[in-house]
Amino acid sequence: MRVLHIAECFAAGVRTAMLEYIASTPMIEHIVVAADRGEPMPESCDSYRVIGMAHGHVARIHQVRKLCREFHPALIHAHSSFAGVYARIGCSDVPVVYTPHCFGFERGDLPVTARRILWLAERSLVGRTAVVAACSLREARLARKLGAPSVCIPNVGRFGHDIVRAAAGESRDGISEVAFMGRITPQKDPGFALEAVRRIAALREGRVLFEWIGDGPAADRARLEDAGVRVTGWLSAEEVAAELSRCAVYVHTAAWEGFPMAVLEASQLGLPIVARAIPALEGMPEEFLADDPETVAAIAARAMGAPRTRGDCAARWDEALSGNTRGNQRDALIAAYSRAIGRAIQER
Repeated sequence: MRVLHIAECFAAGVRTAMLEYIASTPMIEHIVVAADRGEPMPESCDSYRVIGMAHGHVARIHQVRKLCREFHPALIHAHSSFAGVYARIGCSDVPVVYTPHCFGFERGDLPVTARRILWLAERSLVGRTAVVAACSLREARLARKLGAPSVCIPNVGRFGHDIVRAAAGESRDGISEVAFMGRITPQKDPGFALEAVRRIAALREGRVLFEWIGDGPAADRARLEDAGVRVTGWLSAEEVAAELSRCAVYVHTAAWEGFPMAVLEASQLGLPIVARAIPALEGMPEEFLADDPETVAAIAARAMGAPRTRGDCAARWDEALSGNTRGNQRDALIAAYSRAIGRAIQER
């Protein structure tokens, strides 16, 4: 089977999730069409071939059409909103599996009118969607509300056993450290994070360091750094694991998500996790979720100060994420792809 992946937003969590899909299905030939979003672009390898995405929306739609004629994929797997549009408009005779990685109408930084328009746009493209390969139970429910068939594909962390073992020895003796992670954007809500930083520092009487693993626009980066948060820039998987393993707690402050890869990676390393309570985290440990930075900070400070709480927190997240395995992801992807191809055959 040959799958053509379309990814306009080939960065941060979307990029990580997509590459894990590929790693979980080595029996499939994968071709990746991706736009450069500021992170180093991967090169073609034994697992997948990389093709640069054209510039401009119309050119990208034409590119999808051309590549379908050239490669004759069994299906297209579109990742995120713009790619979903390119794929579903660009090639009408190839089934499209669509993973929103968080629907655009979930964006809290947009006015209500814009979100309504995005909902209607998604609704209008349902007829060209063979299957929505949702990355969370919430995303699957939203797909069904739109009228699209859906399969839930559990995300998996990117750290293999070798990376986890190598990171296990990392430490910063005597100083607790709090990590945030991801692209610095309104979605990750650095303002919420900064308020949590201020309150954790007060609760811990200054005996704590803060870092943001990732990067973003210069102004947003400077805002974090001015508040005493070290911003690492983009790192390799090995470097991310090393940074996280030095930390006492991982704090996730995103205002909306599909399902956060960062939470999975922190759990892989056995970290206690405290997160903002958002719909995407349905089913996660409620005692370590909170709606406001004050409560998030209080839970994080308590976890740093009590070894038993740290252990309980890490264990609860590990239990909640026990279904996010490579095998489960592979089976769900094959089910989604088979369903898409079967539906296309029936419609012919």
